[in-house]
Amino acid sequence: MAERDWIAIYRRVKSKPIFMKDGRPSSALFKDSKGVSVDRDAGREMDDIISDEERLHALYTDGLSDEEIKERGEALIAIVQLTDMQCDSVEACVIPDPIKEENEYHALLQKSETEIQLSKSQAKALAKSATIIKSYA
Repeated sequence: MAERDWIAIYRRVKSKPIFMKDGRPSSALFKDSKGVSVDRDAGREMDDIISDEERLHALYTDGLSDEEIKERGEALIAIVQLTDMQCDSVEACVIPDPIKEENEYHALLQKSETEIQLSKSQAKALAKSATIIKSYA
């Protein structure tokens, strides 16, 4: 495995109701059969990370009207953080997956190096330990 260039990872939270429960990230935020899309900090400052997450959100919703964004549950409502220790505590694996000319910090959060989808217990534990670093709600 490659040497880590991160001590924290970040995930944008969209306005789909399943992603937040009682003002906290739900386990659904960390369930994806293709791997959970996250971004590594890679030594960046928090302001730069937040700006980049906002840039990426705007890029991925480009061409949609405000109404379409709201209807589809694509509005950005928060950015959450998980530390390397939190990921390690549930034996989740962060696999660097840069997207050329778009997002060099992109990674996939997976169950292990060989299994993609996080288990229910991993997703639940990560949701419980995630820190909301920016809220837009």
